[in-house]
Amino acid sequence: MCIDLDGGIKGIRATTAFADFCGFMVGLALLWWLRPRNLPSLAMRTLFDTHALKRLVAINQDIFVRTLCLLGSFGWFAHMGARQGDAVLAANALLLNFQTFMAFGLDGFAHAAEALVSAAVGARDRATFRQAVKVTMLWSAIGAVGFSVVYWFAGGLIIDELTDQPVVRETAMRFLPWAAVSPVVSVLGYQLDGVFIGATRTYELMRAMAVSLVVFAFAAWVLVGPLGNHGLWLSLSVFMMARG
Repeated sequence: MCIDLDGGIKGIRATTAFADFCGFMVGLALLWWLRPRNLPSLAMRTLFDTHALKRLVAINQDIFVRTLCLLGSFGWFAHMGARQGDAVLAANALLLNFQTFMAFGLDGFAHAAEALVSAAVGARDRATFRQAVKVTMLWSAIGAVGFSVVYWFAGGLIIDELTDQPVVRETAMRFLPWAAVSPVVSVLGYQLDGVFIGATRTYELMRAMAVSLVVFAFAAWVLVGPLGNHGLWLSLSVFMMARG
């Protein structure tokens, strides 16, 4: 969707905000359309149940810290790339779009895992839980391989569409193989995110992410010096595997 093709950065900001607003309104409409009928009215005592609220805050706190660790790793990745020059910084930012495309795809399977696992855990049905994990893991793996194949064979075309700067294109092509293997090494992290959140085992998820961040920082500190940007991408791959 586009509001102003000549609006520059302001046009991009306006377009993004408008797209988010439209998505929000469509979501509200779908919730209203698909709402269950004949639901009992909510009681204030239920809404402000102390134990439930404490549990909700604890879960969101764990997910918040987990997300901070994830953002911190990508922030550190950008910082280490910037130290290697403008071309590397731009190429890394471009190739991280490949990670974003892949994340949207694999997150779909993670969200399915959340729903299926939460239902199984709530019903205390171990067989259904295991089946949910196996099915979502299988389809996550198929999706990850699909992304890798597309990136490997069509990555150059995608790079050409994302930038018209020859130096950035050339630099990005040098590191494209890392983006191509990223879905395969990242898939467990995405799929198990859904499993652990669905099971409300968010403390373990947060702790694993914190450890993975430390592993990434140490790997980058050791590898970037002798290997340059290849070492940085290798460190990011190690981080993604550590998540899983």
